[in-house]
Amino acid sequence: MDTMMWIKLMNEGIPLLLLVGLSMVTYRGLKKNQFLLAEREDLFRRYLLFRGDKQIRLKVYGKDDKVQRELLKTLSTSWKNFKRTYDQYQTSFLSNTSRTKIFLQLFTLCLLINSLRRLIEEYYFYGFKDRFFLVAARELLNYVLVVLSFFLLRVQARPYLAPNGKASKIDLETLFFSNHLSSEREHEYLYNEFEPLDNKGVEDGEENQDYHGRAEGRSGAE
Repeated sequence: MDTMMWIKLMNEGIPLLLLVGLSMVTYRGLKKNQFLLAEREDLFRRYLLFRGDKQIRLKVYGKDDKVQRELLKTLSTSWKNFKRTYDQYQTSFLSNTSRTKIFLQLFTLCLLINSLRRLIEEYYFYGFKDRFFLVAARELLNYVLVVLSFFLLRVQARPYLAPNGKASKIDLETLFFSNHLSSEREHEYLYNEFEPLDNKGVEDGEENQDYHGRAEGRSGAE
């Protein structure tokens, strides 16, 4: 195989390999991000069910001081467990987005170097003729996929990366609205997730203190 044949093979093969790699990185990055977002939303839904059940129990049995303390402690402990898992999903999402972006930038840089090589080669052998501009136009077509990849990644991640984005924050107020009362046996897995047995000794957090403050205020008023 002569030199010109190798050059033609490189000119066609290198961009193809780079675009295939770019496509795979984009697909895997977007798919993993979508999985993390779906898991986080499902976690949030499950916690709403769990907390709604506890809030209803607090409203029904709240007059008993012992029961009230146990329920408030459960709410505080479950919030910590929920927030820790929620933050882990957020961290994984940000890490995967950043890693995907870096790989996209590397593939783009390789494409740019290859395009520059081709243009220098065309200029060296043929000068500024129609062939040179035809090659330049063909090279530009390769970057359609590059632009599309960065656009899709940005559209997917933007609501969760924006400092003031609504989707980047938990709407905490929704956690305090009661949901339908469900049987404890039906949602036993929720208790295992947000109120595991090994966390029974966890001290109450700020939320617990706030509830106790309100409970003491009501007792003093009575």
